Amino acid sequence: MYQRYPKEVVLTDGKEVVLRPVDRADLEKLVSFYRKLSSEDRWFFKEDPCKPEVIQQWIENQERGNAFSIVAVYEEEVVAHASLLWRSGGGRKHVGKLRVMVGEPFRSKRLGTWMVFDLTKRAMDLGLQKMRADFVVGFEDLAIEAVRKLHFSRECVIRDYVRDQNGKYHDCQIMIRDLHEQWGDF
Repeated sequence: MYQRYPKEVVLTDGKEVVLRPVDRADLEKLVSFYRKLSSEDRWFFKEDPCKPEVIQQWIENQERGNAFSIVAVYEEEVVAHASLLWRSGGGRKHVGKLRVMVGEPFRSKRLGTWMVFDLTKRAMDLGLQKMRADFVVGFEDLAIEAVRKLHFSRECVIRDYVRDQNGKYHDCQIMIRDLHEQWGDF
């Protein structure tokens, strides 16, 4: 059974944000959210999320059933975006890939944790057996520690896999979480 939205969550600083699924009307708000992020935060994306056509493609992926995305909204503004992506066939159809981006003023306040919880539940409802999250070591160390506390384990590190804006290479850490059939099995 899928979760109900919208959902209000309280952050560690007392702010209340609303979590809800992404829809077509969010295109401009999502582009604005990504444009406010530092270039370092956006550098490691495969596509440029500041381009409306990229966000449009992400929304269409959700409409086709290949992804599920949620946003966190505070005072009518998107302050975080998280996605679960999966394949409908093939040898990896049992694995969901997790992607979470939280805006600077809302980091380290458990917003990402709330979003990971929601997407973990969605992955279980979809019958997925594993979740995968990839992180750039040295840039996303706080996120690595956060998902480790949520029972993701370090599967491997790919040395010198990603290159930053200055041409320096960084390791990519792949984290995996095995999922259970029921939420109470945790």
